[in-house]
Amino acid sequence: MPTLDDGRNAINQGNFQQARLIFEAILQENPRSEEAWLGLADVLTDTEDKRICYENVLKINKQNRVAREGLRSLEPEEDQLRKAFGLQQTPTSREEMAAEEEDEPTMVSPPLEAESAEEGQTPTMILVAVGLALSVVVMAVGGGLAFYIITNLTSG
Repeated sequence: MPTLDDGRNAINQGNFQQARLIFEAILQENPRSEEAWLGLADVLTDTEDKRICYENVLKINKQNRVAREGLRSLEPEEDQLRKAFGLQQTPTSREEMAAEEEDEPTMVSPPLEAESAEEGQTPTMILVAVGLALSVVVMAVGGGLAFYIITNLTSG
């Protein structure tokens, strides 16, 4: 079973994919681990997934300062005009809404599988490789076509 320290070490080494897998494995065993949710939020890039992680921490511990600050950092900046007139931007913040929801943590997205994609699905790496190969071919053909046109226009 991986530990929180394993996840932190993976982050320190810049291996965010491995860190994500570690934190997700910890959460599979203990979905009420505040530190694992916070670690997962650190390695996720999608704002909504980060928000879910912070909200899950607040469901476990409504007083968690790091989760509150994390949620606050995801909120859009306050409109200066509204601020000048003393108007409230939203009636309730997402932080307050999270505190009112049920106390059970919600999973962010399906955990990443270290091995391969589910049956019937194309693995992401294959799709990326095919996309890169196609872009190289398109660039080569386009470059060759441009070279052909330029040389014919200037030679004659």
